[in-house]
Amino acid sequence: MSILGKSWKYINEGNVHIVLHILETNYVLRLIKEDGNPVDLKTIRRSVDFVNLVMIPLLAINDHYLQDIVEIPANELIELSRNLVDFRPNHRKFKSALSSYAIKDINLAILNANSDTNFCIELKPKEGFMSPHFKKFSKCYYCLKQFLKLQERQIDQISDYCPLDLFSGDTHRMKIALINLIRNPQNNFKVFKNGHIIYDEKSSQTVLENTIKDMKVFGGSLNIFLDFIIEILLSGYDKCHSILKESEGLPIEQTIESRRTHCDTENSLNSTSFLHKLLYLQKLSEYLQLDTKNSKEDYDYVHTVIDRVKKQKIDLKIAENRNTFISTTDPEILGPISAVAKDCSIMISFSTSFEEGFSTIQIGEHKVPFRISITDLEPKPMKTLVKRVRTERKLIEIYEQHLSSAQK
Repeated sequence: MSILGKSWKYINEGNVHIVLHILETNYVLRLIKEDGNPVDLKTIRRSVDFVNLVMIPLLAINDHYLQDIVEIPANELIELSRNLVDFRPNHRKFKSALSSYAIKDINLAILNANSDTNFCIELKPKEGFMSPHFKKFSKCYYCLKQFLKLQERQIDQISDYCPLDLFSGDTHRMKIALINLIRNPQNNFKVFKNGHIIYDEKSSQTVLENTIKDMKVFGGSLNIFLDFIIEILLSGYDKCHSILKESEGLPIEQTIESRRTHCDTENSLNSTSFLHKLLYLQKLSEYLQLDTKNSKEDYDYVHTVIDRVKKQKIDLKIAENRNTFISTTDPEILGPISAVAKDCSIMISFSTSFEEGFSTIQIGEHKVPFRISITDLEPKPMKTLVKRVRTERKLIEIYEQHLSSAQK
């Protein structure tokens, strides 16, 4: 089976895209579903330009591959749709029509297609600060939303993970955050091997423990594995070659599950770190007062932003330009940009065999090559902000009911 002259393998799909790995390359192809809602080239170009010209530069990702649009010939598209039937889950097959346009992107789940062993850690960190509306409860959005998810039976138990710990810059708290993500991943922690998910919310924790044991570079130590992730999250975007010093493992009483009474807002992130740049974008909507009755059309802001960047030839990779752009942009336009940053995924891909041309972390005698990237940067509709306002009210109501029940 081939597409555009290349063999492919089905990876997964969501409500909007079917993702294929183009074999023997470092790329994936995102096929666009369009049943009942045809997507034109202009709309796809708008999304790609938003990722390439706005989100990636705003995050100051210098070593990031850009998305591209490819057109699939009609005869190949018909054959591709037919061949995909055997791979797609039944609950997704009700959408079968595909656009002739697809998005070509780097396969962030692998470091190098030619490497023998590729691993990737996907983190969906969520909102790393406390919304002003929740400060009287000393709880962040993620932790409050756990009560809503529990009430709606989306989850069986509340997670002890708090994004404020991961974004704290304190290695001790960051390690607790990662341990809690591993214990209760929900949709926020996944591990890939050679492009395939081997650990997620459906997996037994022993799967991850055995995988780490098989990685000689970590000496079978979960503690070193966590130190490795933290070292990368605290690094900058530029090429780095650091030596990892193993930290002390956490005492058992600090790693057991414990229902926190409040979220800790203390933060010591270095301004050059990867997490700090992501948090900065997330906080663009911190004090946004949205007029829910007169909010703008869903995607008008995307055209406004892209048009401005192109006409004024603004290179957002330059720090001065980023600062000027943010300080002179309508807060209601910064709102959906912030929403994208709150819901994106961090992809840490690495190989247990040395590869030239990548940043490395030395662990004992091993130099581990890695790349840190961000995905899920496509534009969100303005209604996301309206929905957020309604959800916040609901979260407060549910948490107040929880507090009342606890007092009784």
